[in-house]
Amino acid sequence: MSDRAAPVWLTAIWEHRKSETAARIAAAVAKLRSEGCEVTYSSICAAVRAINGISISPNTIKRNGGAYEIHVAHRNPQRRRCLPEPLLTQTLAAASPEEKRPLRSRIERLRRETKDVLIARVLRLEGIAKQQKAAENALRDEVVRLSANRPSSK
Repeated sequence: MSDRAAPVWLTAIWEHRKSETAARIAAAVAKLRSEGCEVTYSSICAAVRAINGISISPNTIKRNGGAYEIHVAHRNPQRRRCLPEPLLTQTLAAASPEEKRPLRSRIERLRRETKDVLIARVLRLEGIAKQQKAAENALRDEVVRLSANRPSSK
């Protein structure tokens, strides 16, 4: 925002537009509630378009104090986020500062996956880890066998 003050002659026009927008939002919310629809930014915008034939954006609702209050009063309660898993919190805390940002991005990407996809990934990784462990044990046994057959140089 600029440091310049708004022109005085525009104040009345802006206030009138803000109140018009708030009235449109109120009408849209009333329509949505009467129809049993969920009150969201997008549903309000669609209802305003259907009632008044004009488009508004979600930002218009967010920036207009009266319209935002109407939205907040009638929206569904926000879902409570579950607390982060302690192991995940520890993993993030143990990461170096340059690793934290990519790690958070990866966590957010994984949160968008379905549980079944994540379960499949874990099962695959467990299978790969089991194969790796078997390969390590076979190599260790081979090293022991070869070192036992080797004549001593004393």
